[in-house]
Amino acid sequence: MALLNPPELRASMMAVLALYLAQSPGHNDEFQRTIDAVSPPSLSDAPDKHQLDAVKNLTSMIELGLASRDGDRVHLSPEATKAARKGHAAIGRVIRGRVLAPELNSAPWGSQEGARDLTNALAWFLSFGPAAAPARMEGETPNARDLQEADFGRRQGSGDDGGSWPISNGTRWTAFQRWACSLGFAWRSPSGRLIPDPTPALRDSLNDVFGSSSHLEARAFVERVAAHLPVLETGSCRLLVEENWNRAEDQSGDLSVPTSDALRRLEASGALVFEDRDDSPRVLRDDGTTFSHVARGRQVR
Repeated sequence: MALLNPPELRASMMAVLALYLAQSPGHNDEFQRTIDAVSPPSLSDAPDKHQLDAVKNLTSMIELGLASRDGDRVHLSPEATKAARKGHAAIGRVIRGRVLAPELNSAPWGSQEGARDLTNALAWFLSFGPAAAPARMEGETPNARDLQEADFGRRQGSGDDGGSWPISNGTRWTAFQRWACSLGFAWRSPSGRLIPDPTPALRDSLNDVFGSSSHLEARAFVERVAAHLPVLETGSCRLLVEENWNRAEDQSGDLSVPTSDALRRLEASGALVFEDRDDSPRVLRDDGTTFSHVARGRQVR
């Protein structure tokens, strides 16, 4: 399984399929009837072609663990069923959780198994600030081709297997942009440029990060964020990318520009409160400021 290829895969279609199955009796239905419901065969003279989008997304849902198949019937997972009752945002959180799940990200560097292709791409992309992040696959700089060649050397591998690059071609770049926005790790500027920003994903994860605690030491906070969002600093997916790139050690801070910006946004919104005490270990943001403790602000749903 790979999530950047085939390019038809996207979270929005998986959400539509989840909503359909959630309202079906027993939260399950026949595979083909599910496809026909979201992509009616009467839409064109060649249903095998226009239904391929739904078929690939439903198949990928099964591989991700969002659904299971028993013979000809597809059953929505209990977690996805519960989320579907709450709407698209909740389904998006469940999809993100499955994409980032450890069991789908255990393959080695360069593998296309599980969700590894997408999480490699997210972890790499989120290491750039908005001005330095790739704006396109190739052409005018900054572009993904040049930046990946600088980080990982000339691409290894052949065909569309990804090789040593997280994003190997324009088709995967297009798919990546959709996934990054849908999972809460990026957004598009008015000019159409993809901006690395994990604020939505981080905001969604605060309840899990804090648990029953109201305050956390800074390093514990970063570690807990990484456990839930492993494409960010010290997370397993980010560490794998860092182990395979050619960059010199970054001296600018413990946190990247996107993560630092996300924390500032959450502070400005009142969701987080930061303290900087002299008697505790500190975490360094990209701008040189530090914090030693993090507290919850307004309750996060």
